[in-house]
Formats: sequence, structure tokens, C-alpha cells
Amino acid sequence: MIEGQLIIQNLSNYSAEYQVFNLIGKKMSKEDWYRNTSWNEEIEEAFENRLKRSRGDFNKSQYLRIQASHLLYSQNEKFQEKGVELMKRVISSYPNESDSVFANEQLGDFYLAKSDFENAEKYFRVVTEFYYTKNRSNTSGLADLKLCEVILQTKQKEKFEEAYKIFNKFEKTGGRLLLNSDRFYYGNLRANLCYEMKKYDEASEFAKQTLEIAQITEPQFNKHKTVGLVNATEEQIEKLKMIEKCL
Repeated sequence: MIEGQLIIQNLSNYSAEYQVFNLIGKKMSKEDWYRNTSWNEEIEEAFENRLKRSRGDFNKSQYLRIQASHLLYSQNEKFQEKGVELMKRVISSYPNESDSVFANEQLGDFYLAKSDFENAEKYFRVVTEFYYTKNRSNTSGLADLKLCEVILQTKQKEKFEEAYKIFNKFEKTGGRLLLNSDRFYYGNLRANLCYEMKKYDEASEFAKQTLEIAQITEPQFNKHKTVGLVNATEEQIEKLKMIEKCL
């Protein structure tokens, strides 16, 4: 596996929320002052002036996070750096707002895609703790699974038991898998973890279930036919087939 390659899928397939964000963002980036896809001193000045005039911390934190998101998902490294700066500002300036939690997850996603596993784990742990003490609202609802992905990718064997417990607590702490892509993400990750822990019975069962999910080709949504579709790689499928037969 190439270093930094996500075990399951790329960022755009993590959840419906991310995919809808991308669809809306492309449509509205030219209209909204907080959806700039490029950045310079003039744009920054105009953005900060509008942000100051915004009412309440709820709106300010939301506008700031959305703007940070557009820069964070840019292919331009300088824009990404600015996106990170703005996202961290959401967390530090508005710690009690719901967008602060989502900002932590988005930073975790960003660093995971960059193979910066230390920072990815740091931010995913913040969101996971929020799940356990409060709820999964205003996030993808999968940050605890992403934490497990980091642990597995980095082969932190001393944390495998922690990851195993996270899976066991997923539903008990409000975790839900509505999309087939999320179900594949969960099953593939859990099958791989159980295999590494030599829990071969569980690993085989999850591999079997996940392979069945991978065969689903019917769209879940008529208007957004790609949302929820499983984009499994040949490598992932072959690994699952091997795990299924590991008994």
C-alpha cells in the first residue's frame, strides 16, 4: 500500500455531508463571500470585514469554517495553509460552537490525506471524545472510525485493543451507517483490524459482509447517483477475499 493511501476511500467519499458540501460549494463559490476558492490580501480584507459585521458567534464560526473548508480542499498549498490557519481559528475562537467540533474533524481528514498521522490522530481524538461525552451532531459521525484507521495504518499494535473497543461502542454511542460507502468503510476497516489481532472468526465474517456490500451498484439517491456508492480498489477486494478465507 502506498504511504498515506486511505485504507477505505478518499475524502470525498467519507459521508453524504462531505459530498453534499462539494456539490453546494461548486455551485455557490462565486456568489457567497465566505466561499472563496482563491485567496489574496484583497479577498482577505473583504472577508474579514463581512465576518466582523456578522451577528453572533454561531454565524461567525460557521462562515469562518466554510471559508476555511474551501481553501483546505484546494490544490494550492498556500491556500491550504490559509485554510488550516482559519480552521484552527474556528477551534480557538469559538470552542463552544458546534462548528468547532467539525473543524477538528476536517483538520483530521486533511492531515490523514497528507499522511501526517500524528496530527490526524490528535484531531480525531478530540472529536471522538466529543462523541462519548455529548453526541455526533454536526460531524460526519465517523471520526472515531477514522481514528481507528490511523491506528491501523500506522500499525500501532499497542492501540489495537483500543480500536477494537471503539468499534464495539460505535452503535452504543450513536454511530449510524446510512450509506453503503460508510458500511463498506466500517466493515473493511474492522475486518482488517480483527485480522491483525488474530481474531480470525470475526475478521472472516466482516470480510464476507463487506464483500457483499461492495457488489451493490444501485444508487441510493436518484438525484445524487454517486453518493454512497462504494469505490473499492482491487487491492482492497483481494485483501478482503484473503481475510474471508483465513479460518
